[in-house]
Amino acid sequence: MSDAQIGTAVLNTLRDMILRHELRPGEKLVDRTLAAQLQASRTPVREAFGRLEVLGLVEKRDRGYFVVEMSSSRAFDLYQLREVLEVAAVSLAAEKATKSDLQEFREIVEQVNHFRTLPGRRADEVRVGMILHESIARVSGNKELHQALVRVLNQMVTFMWMEVLHEPQGASAGSQDEHERIVKYIEMKDGPNAAEIMRSHIRAGRERLTAVLRAREAQSTFVLPAGYGLSGLSKQQQ
Repeated sequence: MSDAQIGTAVLNTLRDMILRHELRPGEKLVDRTLAAQLQASRTPVREAFGRLEVLGLVEKRDRGYFVVEMSSSRAFDLYQLREVLEVAAVSLAAEKATKSDLQEFREIVEQVNHFRTLPGRRADEVRVGMILHESIARVSGNKELHQALVRVLNQMVTFMWMEVLHEPQGASAGSQDEHERIVKYIEMKDGPNAAEIMRSHIRAGRERLTAVLRAREAQSTFVLPAGYGLSGLSKQQQ
């Protein structure tokens, strides 16, 4: 394997270990120990720490890298704040969206539909879907609202990965249908209906994720069923 392939394999493995709860929230990541466990050198492990920090799965402190806390209460609070911001944003976007804005929204929706047809590209589908949310907030015309939502979404990266891992069958299609309906109502300048779908869209994800996190907090060991993981979801997320 090339150095790049080894680095990717190490990153994928560590990412899955965090999401499977094999590396626990708050746990310090020791490069020497993990390198031995993964049968790799310390260099790709250290490089993976930095990339995991970008993904929101680890945080750097004075004494090294630590797995981020992923509590159900924090997830609930962030999703609740996101709901407030996005409902306001989509209501304003329905008033202010131009033809150019609407064309941008449609192109994003088409990209999401494209990724839905490609096996192993669920992460890209989610990533592009989040671009739609950010774009709607930008089109709202309220810069403070837009910036606040971007900050919240950045804090939610970890929880979004968890949500993807535990979504029920058909959730992807349902989510995409909601995206299309939101864009349709923005085009019709129907803020109330666009806001209602946005609210339902966010609450569904919140309820799925907080249920998983609460169950995980209730048991001392948490292991995902065989076959779950993010290793093959997206090269662009690596």
